[in-house]
Amino acid sequence: MKLLEHKNENHQEIFKMELEQEELDEALEAAYQNLVKEVDIDGFRKGKAPRDVLERHVGKDVFFNHARKEYLRVMMDEMMVQNKISVYSTPLVSITGREPVVFETTVPLPPSITLGDYNAIKMKPNPVVISGNEVEEVMKQAQRQEAELVATDAPAEMEDIVYLDIDSDIEGTPYIVSNGDMFQLKPNWRFPAPGFAEELVGMKPGDEKEFTIKLPDNYVDTERAGKDINFRIKINDVRREALPELNDELARKLDPESSGIDAVRQTVHDNLKLRAEENENKAFEEKVIDELVEKSRIAFPPMLVENEIDRMVREYVNRVRESTRSEEDFKSILDSIKIDQLREQYKPQAEQRVKRNLVVSKVSEIEKVEAAEAEIDMQITAITAEVGDQVKKMTEQTAYFNKPENREALRTWLIMNKTKQLLTDKAKAD
Repeated sequence: MKLLEHKNENHQEIFKMELEQEELDEALEAAYQNLVKEVDIDGFRKGKAPRDVLERHVGKDVFFNHARKEYLRVMMDEMMVQNKISVYSTPLVSITGREPVVFETTVPLPPSITLGDYNAIKMKPNPVVISGNEVEEVMKQAQRQEAELVATDAPAEMEDIVYLDIDSDIEGTPYIVSNGDMFQLKPNWRFPAPGFAEELVGMKPGDEKEFTIKLPDNYVDTERAGKDINFRIKINDVRREALPELNDELARKLDPESSGIDAVRQTVHDNLKLRAEENENKAFEEKVIDELVEKSRIAFPPMLVENEIDRMVREYVNRVRESTRSEEDFKSILDSIKIDQLREQYKPQAEQRVKRNLVVSKVSEIEKVEAAEAEIDMQITAITAEVGDQVKKMTEQTAYFNKPENREALRTWLIMNKTKQLLTDKAKAD
C-alpha cells in the first residue's frame, strides 16, 4: 500500500493511499471466498462456482465493493496501529480511483478538552409561578371534554362544528369533493387551505357560498403552491358546545375521588407547577452547561457534528411521520423539504449539543462519576414497568435492555445525568 498524501486538519488524520496490485488481488480473492459461500448459482453447488462465474453473476461493482469493505477495514486497522493513531469513531473511507485503486480515509481523532473552572459557576434557576389564568385555561379544557354538541340555527362562530358539503377545484381539476363532512372552525387552521375556517364564520344551516382562496407560495404541497382553490360550500348543520358548569358535579365526572371543584383546581395547579419546574430545571441545566462550554477550550472532528445533524434529521422525519394522516401526506411533505437547508439550519444547535456532551463527559471523568450495576437494573425495571401487565412484552424488553451493549448505553446515560445534576448542584450552592 503506497501513501500518496497524509495531512492533519480539523482534528482529523487524512490519508490518501494507493492499493498495490498484489493487495488488490488478495482483496478480490478474499471477497470471492466469502461471496461464493453465500450466493446460489444455477448449475453449481453453493461454494463451488468459479470466480469468473461468480463475478459475472453478482456484477463487478458488487464484487469490488465487497472486497473494499472487508479488506480495507483490515488494512485500515493495521495502518492505525502502525501510525499509532488513536481513533475516536469509525473512519470514513471513499474510493477516488479504480485503476489503480486509490482511496481516501478520514480518521476522526479524540476530542481535546480543557475545562474551565466549573466550581466557579454560580447562578440560580428562575422561580416558578403559576397564574390563576393558567389554571382556568386548563379548567376550561376540562369543561370542553364534558361538553355536549347542541344544534343551533345561529350563524357559525369560531370553535363551532359544522357539517357541510364541499365541492372544489384547482384550475378546473377537482380538489376536495365530499358530502356530510364534519369540520370545526379553528382560527388560523391551514386545512384544507389557510383562511377556509374564517370563510365559514357567519354561515347558517342551509346557507351556500362560493369563494376562492389563493394558496401561499411557500405551501407545503409545492405542486399546488401559489394556485387558487375555488370552493362551493353548503352548510347542513351547525353545532355548538354547551359547556357544563364548573361545580362539584363536574368535579366528580372528572375525578370520582375528588372532594369538589376546588380540589380539582388545586390538582391542576400542582400539576402545572410540577411541569413548569421540570422545564425550568432543564433550562437551568442547559444554562449551567453552556456557561461551562464558554469557559472551556474544545476541539473535535467535524464528523461529530455531522452525526448529530443526522440524528436531528431522523428525529424530524419521525415527527413528520407521526403528525401525518397517510403515507401519501408523509411523502408529500418530505418531498417539499430541502434536506441541505434543514441540515444547515440544524448545524449551530448540533455543534452546541456536541460541545455540551463533551464537557459533561469530561467532568464525569474528572469527578469519577460512576453508575453501579444495581442502578442499571433499577433503570431497566423502571423502563419495562411502563408496559404494564403485559408479562411477555415486559420479559422481552428486560432481555433486550440486559444485552451488554444496551446496559453500557444505559450506564453512559446514567453517568451523564448524574454529572449534569452534580454541575447544577454546584452552581446553586452558596
